[in-house]
Amino acid sequence: MKFLRDLFRPEEPEPVGKPIEGAASRKRVRENRVRDLAARKEALNKALHAEPSPHPAKLFYVLQKLSQYALELAMLDWREGTDPRPYLSEMKGGFDIALGARPDILPNESNPGFMAVIANMMGWDLPFSHELPNEEDYEHDVICMDRWIIAGLYDPSCWSAKYSAPPLKNKFINKCLDDYWALLTEQVDCEEGVNRCIKNYERRATHQTFKGLPPIDAGGKYNELYLDYTLSAIIKKRKITSGTYHDWKWD
Repeated sequence: MKFLRDLFRPEEPEPVGKPIEGAASRKRVRENRVRDLAARKEALNKALHAEPSPHPAKLFYVLQKLSQYALELAMLDWREGTDPRPYLSEMKGGFDIALGARPDILPNESNPGFMAVIANMMGWDLPFSHELPNEEDYEHDVICMDRWIIAGLYDPSCWSAKYSAPPLKNKFINKCLDDYWALLTEQVDCEEGVNRCIKNYERRATHQTFKGLPPIDAGGKYNELYLDYTLSAIIKKRKITSGTYHDWKWD
């Protein structure tokens, strides 16, 4: 659908052939994301005041992209030991504005993905669906993993349901989910569980599956810039620490 291709303008990729290493490259990524975030904030404002009123899925997409860039900037600060909450507040602010104008922006069938994970970690009261994955979700391994993690973070009563669920088709994504789930549901020693998840995160740098995912998932060159926000949410939920940059340290 056209509105799912772009709502404001095409995004400019990082220059080809320039790996993200060193201060200059990190500065370039930050500048690009600041620009992208500003563009999506403007796009959201325009969409909310457009006549006729846009379809809620169109608004959800703009909000999703705004949230992505805000979280990327937050993770850049987070990994460097700087308080990431100012950029996370941009994410929450976008939701407050959008939901205040259009409460229908989060239909149950939408996959909230990283947004629901961060909302749970931050204690934001946002109306995300956290149902268990359905048969259609199982056609998309990453979406299905997101669904399981979101459901598990929000509702411990669903933890036992995973035992009878079919495995994901992608072996690496299935391993990521199993290791997250074991740590979340306290089925593994904390240190061992965290180490498994960190190894999975580091493997994203070279794993083909993550090379095809958005930068926010820290595949390829972004592995050295960002962090595993899902692991961070689970660590915070369990009230443990790993002694690594994945820990949340700003409460």
